[in-house]
Amino acid sequence: MGAVRRGEFESLQNRGLPLGILIDTNSKHRMPDFSKFAAVERFDFSRPLPELIQAVRAIQQRHGIQCLYNVIEFYVAQTAQVAAELGIANLSPASARLCLDKNLMRTRFQERIHPNVTARFREVTSEADLLSFARQVGYPVFLQPANVSASMWATGNTDEATLLANYRAILREVPAYYERLGKKGQPLSIAVAEYLEGANISVDCVIDRTGHVFTTPAVFVLTGKDIGIDDYHHFARVLPSRLNPTQEEELLDLSIKGCQALDMTSAAAHVEFIGKRLGEIAARPGGNRPRILELAYGIDELHAYYQALVGQTPTLTRKSRNSAAIISPFPSKSGTLRAINHLDEIPKLPGYLYHEIRAQPGTAVGMASGGFRAPLYIELMSPNEDDVRRSLDQLIAWSDIYVVE
Repeated sequence: MGAVRRGEFESLQNRGLPLGILIDTNSKHRMPDFSKFAAVERFDFSRPLPELIQAVRAIQQRHGIQCLYNVIEFYVAQTAQVAAELGIANLSPASARLCLDKNLMRTRFQERIHPNVTARFREVTSEADLLSFARQVGYPVFLQPANVSASMWATGNTDEATLLANYRAILREVPAYYERLGKKGQPLSIAVAEYLEGANISVDCVIDRTGHVFTTPAVFVLTGKDIGIDDYHHFARVLPSRLNPTQEEELLDLSIKGCQALDMTSAAAHVEFIGKRLGEIAARPGGNRPRILELAYGIDELHAYYQALVGQTPTLTRKSRNSAAIISPFPSKSGTLRAINHLDEIPKLPGYLYHEIRAQPGTAVGMASGGFRAPLYIELMSPNEDDVRRSLDQLIAWSDIYVVE
């Protein structure tokens, strides 16, 4: 539904499953080769929901639909609504609403798990709300749109002036971002929360029709903050996580409780933690998580998600044991991209597997806090963990990787 990216469908094709896609004509995602898809159709997802339902029903009549598959945050609600209308097992629209609004989500975590399981927060409707909360909990505070993925427009704020400036930037820029994606009129919800200290860890889950939650190994995330950039983008996802068994088991258990608190069924979930506290849960596989789980452990999360959607018991079997990292470096400032350095050196890194340039010279680039995505994507994999860690350190050291004016 809507869009799909490299690494988010290939294992299903390799199993001989016929795939179709309904491409959102507004999507800005980089699309892969669809030549092996059984059906490729297009629809303007900014059109009213009844028209989308009619379009999917027509595809169902022509081809038959076994399940509706979604890997993109922007299509969670529409996928749930279409599935409910057509009687196809999927995440419920009520659960989708909880997963798409960080304010509603945190309230549910506090009500059903524990008041301290996540950060103290407030839904912001005015500058007075914003400043009142900051004075109550103390600086720094964490500010972000409540329904945008990939840490876009997320900021840590240490004083009133910075907080107000970032709040006004969200009000000014995020509605324009929605409009570029064909989501004109999308309600803007903003959340402010206490600033949590601790490592960024994620756990992907698959939930069957009964609500039973199946977990994958925890993935360690290096953010921009961790490497000295004033931004919360995900610079690298790394396996193994180096958590000890007890630490990992605690996060897996809390992932299960979080998914159950949101009443998730027939779904995939991406659970994010800051230290031991729940950050948020997205109702889709995490960005790059299927790929890194495959590289490190041979786990086929995509097929397990398919199994959950069609009523089978998901299987998340480990078939290998490697170290892997997926890196997406961001510039340290906004501007026009003039060049990318070190491109000839990247393939020589220990454990190098693949890289892809996602922004060409002359295009606007910047940090996630400004609403941008990474211009470069790199994969590393090796049976030797030291290889991956050395290459990761080298990529961090290349502070001049982008020339930005």
